[in-house]
Amino acid sequence: MKKILTICLAVALLASFLITANAKTISEMEAEKEELQSQQDQIQSEVDSKNAEVAQQQSEVDAIVEQVTSVTEEINACNDKITALEDDIAEKQKLIDAANVEIEANMDVLRQRIKTIYISGDVSSLEIILGAKDFTDFLDKLQLVEYVSNHDENLISEVKEQLNAIADEKKALEDDKAAKVEEQTTLESKQEELNTLLEENKEVLATLQGEASDAQMKLELNEDQLSGLSADIQEYYRQQREAAAAAAAAAAAQSSSDDSDDSGSSGGSSSYSYDSYDSGDDYIDAGGGWVWPCSGVITSQFHEGRSYEWHDAIDIGASVGTPIYAANSGTVVNGFSGCSHYSSWCSCGGGYGNFIWILHDNGYETIYGHMSQTAVSVGQHVSAGQKIGYVGSTGWSTGPHLHFELRINGVKSNPNLLY
Repeated sequence: MKKILTICLAVALLASFLITANAKTISEMEAEKEELQSQQDQIQSEVDSKNAEVAQQQSEVDAIVEQVTSVTEEINACNDKITALEDDIAEKQKLIDAANVEIEANMDVLRQRIKTIYISGDVSSLEIILGAKDFTDFLDKLQLVEYVSNHDENLISEVKEQLNAIADEKKALEDDKAAKVEEQTTLESKQEELNTLLEENKEVLATLQGEASDAQMKLELNEDQLSGLSADIQEYYRQQREAAAAAAAAAAAQSSSDDSDDSGSSGGSSSYSYDSYDSGDDYIDAGGGWVWPCSGVITSQFHEGRSYEWHDAIDIGASVGTPIYAANSGTVVNGFSGCSHYSSWCSCGGGYGNFIWILHDNGYETIYGHMSQTAVSVGQHVSAGQKIGYVGSTGWSTGPHLHFELRINGVKSNPNLLY
């Protein structure tokens, strides 16, 4: 019995030592968790403020777009009016040309008449009148001269009046056209100013959207850190419970052995498990040849619940520069290698950062994200186990790791089921 008491005391002291040894660590984790929680409201307020600024700026951009549209419609209406006026001016010019032709024809008739009179020797109205044979002939000739003179004069005067009237109408049309051209010039200047203002406001909007996106990612990162810290705290207490249970089980087993008391008691260790994603599938046979893509430990399981999304991939924690290998043979169908950021939560590669996307047989696809750099290119055929890149922390990443994603016929699936 003394031996049993000694063992129990040792176990109790061991458990007490473990708890005491980690007291500072758990205290720090609890304090950090409290600090992260206190930051949530502040960051959320920043997100809301940035979103409000984006909405306000978007309203201003929309208003300017409406003004640009209205001015553009006015310019188009001016163009149509100018075209119509040009057509009217052209028609008036045709009438003027026709009237000039008619005047010229009448002048030709008059010239021909004068020429005839000159050839006949009667070079003036006075000579025509003085050449009368008698008084009756004199009256006839006087009346004829007056008639011819008045007729020609009236005819030419009438055509000139028509010509002047048409010319006045043409002048009025040209004045209207000049006014419309001036109006069009003013509208085009206004349109240019509005377009410049629109581009400036679009730049402001893009900046605000970027700031809003950064604030949102900051919030999500804080939530992710808080979630991870909560998991670490839960894991700490789980280990403490398991240590205590193991110690109790060992003490019970020793007690049973020493007292030869087969009571059947066992202190089986308690366990704590997180909710897991049930894919609804048994083990997936991908056709053989699958290899593990990267050395390291799994830091995030498939379909792990996060504050902002489900993580439908697995994360393999590894240091920067750790080689990444193709899980199976296939063709590189997509990729990105232009991200130079590091743990900045950038949107490069759609959030994957530098990544490689491989199409395998039977509708299987694998994606390798957050690389520091890639080692293969789009269109290249790769073999199972071929080096395709290196671990990094580009894109939406909080630290160095490999984002390993599997898709079967376009559906995200658990990569662990391949192995």
